[in-house]
Amino acid sequence: MKILHCLHNYHPARGGAEELMRRVGERLAARGHEIAVLASNAWSVENYFLPRCGRGLMPPGEEILNGLRVRRVPFSRRGARFLNLMRAVARRLPVPGGPRIRALAWGPRSRAYARAAEEEAGRVDLIVACPLPTLNVGYAWKAARRRRRPLVVVPCFHTEDPSTYDNPLYDRWMRGAEAVIALTEGEKEYLERRPGLRGVNVRVAGVGIDLDPDGAPDGDRTREKYGIPAGDVILFLGQHGLHKGLKDLIAAMEIFWDGGGPACLVIAGNPTSHTPEIEKSASAVSAARGRKIIVIKGFPEEDKRALLREASVFVMVSPFESFGIVFLEAWREGLPVVGCVRGASAKVIEPFADGLLVEAGRPRELAGALLALILDPETRRRMGERGRARVVERYAWENVIMEWEKIYRDAAGAGPASAVSRRR
Repeated sequence: MKILHCLHNYHPARGGAEELMRRVGERLAARGHEIAVLASNAWSVENYFLPRCGRGLMPPGEEILNGLRVRRVPFSRRGARFLNLMRAVARRLPVPGGPRIRALAWGPRSRAYARAAEEEAGRVDLIVACPLPTLNVGYAWKAARRRRRPLVVVPCFHTEDPSTYDNPLYDRWMRGAEAVIALTEGEKEYLERRPGLRGVNVRVAGVGIDLDPDGAPDGDRTREKYGIPAGDVILFLGQHGLHKGLKDLIAAMEIFWDGGGPACLVIAGNPTSHTPEIEKSASAVSAARGRKIIVIKGFPEEDKRALLREASVFVMVSPFESFGIVFLEAWREGLPVVGCVRGASAKVIEPFADGLLVEAGRPRELAGALLALILDPETRRRMGERGRARVVERYAWENVIMEWEKIYRDAAGAGPASAVSRRR
C-alpha cells in the first residue's frame, strides 16, 4: 500500500503521538509499504499558539528518515492571542462558529499544509490522520473528500479532557473515516458512547515497544552526567507539562521524605513554557529539605533507557493520556509504575500486579504509594517482573504492527466512506 500519515509534528519532535506514528510508519515500511509523512515544521504544539514559542523551528522541506519520505510545511501564528481568547470563551459560551474557533486555535493553521495534503493524497491508497485536537486531522479529512481516498483517524483521545476534545467538528471528521483507531479498550468504549459517533467503525490497534533496543546503558556515566546521587531514584519521563501532575509530584516528595523515604526525584523531559515554574518549585523544596530534585531539560534518545535503568520506580500521575507508552518502556526495564486511577493509565496498569494507581491532585496518596514501593524491594521486583512479562506477551511490536496493518488494509479495501457520511 501507499500510505500518507498526516501528523501535526514528526520526529525529531517528541511526544506520545509523534513516537507512536514514527514507530508504526517505520515498521510498515519495513513490511514493504510505501509511507509518506506530512507534518508541520514545529517542535511542539506550543509552537502554534503560545507567545514567544514561534522561534527555532525546523526548516520546511523534504527528507528521507529511516525509509520514510517526510515533508514539513510552515504554519501561521498570526492572531494566536486572539484565537486563544476566543477558544476560552467558546468553551463556555455558545459562540457562533465556536467548534471551528476551538479547532483553529490549536493549529497548525497552514494553507501550505492544506495544499500539500491534497497534493499528497492523489498519490496514495490511504490517508491516516493523527492526533486530535490538532488541525492537521481536518486538512486530512478535507483532502480525503476531495481526492476520494479512504481515511483512518487515530485521535489519541484524552477521555478525561472534555474541554478540549468534546468538539462536534472532531466527531464530523471521525464520521468521515473508514476506521477510527483507539489505543485502548477504554478509549474505544468512550468513543462508541459519544452520540456524534454512532455507527463509526472504532478499532483497537494498541501500542507496541521494542523488547531489546540497541545500546547498553552505562549507569555510572548517566548518573555523573545528570548529577544523580547514589541510591534509589523515583523517575518521571515526559514533557514538562503541569497536566502531567508534576507540581503534585514535587509536593508528594516532601511527604515522602517526612515518612523516611530514601530516594531522590528525577524529572526528565522536553522543556515547555511550564518548565520555569517546575524548576522554581523543585528548587524551593530541594533547598529547604536538603534533598535533591533533579530537573533534566531534554536529553538524547539514547539516554532514555539509561535513565530508566537507574530508576527504582517510574511515576506519571496524569489523567490526560491516550495511552502512556513510557509505562511500557519502564516495564521493559523491570520497573514498577505509579499511574492515575483515571484516564488511559487505569486501562494499561494492573493495580498491585505491575504497578499502583492513585488519584491525581492528591500528593499525600501519591507519597504513600511511593513509600510503599521504595521501602519494599521485593514488591518492586515482583511488580517489575510482571510488567516485563506483560510487555513481552502483549506489546511486542512484531505482534502489534500486524493489527495496524490489518486495519489499514481493511480501510483501503473498503474505499472512501459513503457519500452520506461525507456530507455530515
